[in-house]
Amino acid sequence: MGVILKGLTWDHPRGYAPLLGGVPEYEKQHPELKIHWDRRTLREFGEAPIQQYLDRYDLLIVDHPFVGFAAAHGALVDLAPSLEEGEKLHFAAESVGPSWASYWYGGGLWAFPIDAATQVASYRPDLLLALSSAVPDTFDGVLKLGKKARKTGKYIVVPACPTDAISLFFTLSANLGYPIREESEVFVDNSVAAEVLDRLHALIALAHPRSVEWNPIQVYDFLISTSDAVYCPYGFGYSNYSRVGNVVRLKFTNAPAAGPRGCAGTMLGGTGIAISKLSAHPAEAIAYAKWLVSPEHQRGIYFREGGQPASLSAWTDSSVNVAADGFFADTLQTLQTAYLRPRFDGFVRFFEAAGIEINRCLQREIKDAALIRWLNERYGAGRVAAHRIA
Repeated sequence: MGVILKGLTWDHPRGYAPLLGGVPEYEKQHPELKIHWDRRTLREFGEAPIQQYLDRYDLLIVDHPFVGFAAAHGALVDLAPSLEEGEKLHFAAESVGPSWASYWYGGGLWAFPIDAATQVASYRPDLLLALSSAVPDTFDGVLKLGKKARKTGKYIVVPACPTDAISLFFTLSANLGYPIREESEVFVDNSVAAEVLDRLHALIALAHPRSVEWNPIQVYDFLISTSDAVYCPYGFGYSNYSRVGNVVRLKFTNAPAAGPRGCAGTMLGGTGIAISKLSAHPAEAIAYAKWLVSPEHQRGIYFREGGQPASLSAWTDSSVNVAADGFFADTLQTLQTAYLRPRFDGFVRFFEAAGIEINRCLQREIKDAALIRWLNERYGAGRVAAHRIA
């Protein structure tokens, strides 16, 4: 009987379709293998503890904030020993933005980058051009567009559900020149936090009322299914919505500048492919993972099946950009200058809890000063706990 590799990914076409689409080709090259992929929800992907899956799956699609837990608890295979120095240099040059660096932690490499994303702007060209001759490239320009849209009965829209609310906080802090750093005992300076929240309140006041409920997928579905909203300033990019062949397409572009750094500082997203420490077939799983993240596969089957590659050569490939209406070329600058959030053991729990509190603040359920105090106290406690475990 041959080897069976089981993988777990996230339940969106961008997450599962390129993996399923590549299985026949890999099994053809390796007839001794059978590969099965299961899915979990987007929320489970971002927040569920990975240890509950380790004894059931060989391969896990993970988000880089989980690497602190992996390093502290030995949950995943350290992939660094499986790479020669030349391969490491190739990965470092070939991965887009900080994707490669994001999976290194505590001296180990806990996943290969397979999918890359950050918060970028998007819009409906047919609707936006009726209001403005240019796409906003500054935060103040976004607010002006929002006011103009409201006068015509339309909206700007921004994903600001709890997970995206804290992502917006990270993005604006970094874009203003004050990135939140892992090594800091204080989450954010009071004056910086006040400015970030002032901007977020101004944005939410003009945005579609359901923005505080929605994630990027819900925002993009709303943009393409109605004519009520024209523009989104910050949302994790999904090339699926810009692909040629869609009846209604979104256009994606670099994020607007809140500070003097242009589009730099939007929070890095994307995914990596990791190997469970409990896998009975680590060598076969690593070989398959390397194939999935190879430049040839990334700009070939992986992209064609709906994937959003982590390969720089895919992002700059002319045929890939033609098929995605320029999505990759038009947002590359933002991704190349993206901000890498903290990843210490325990950070995921803080991220989840902080997102809920920031979302409550955007809905005026708690005051700014109380939120800032909570963020700094909770972050400091998490850092102390992480040091104590280390």
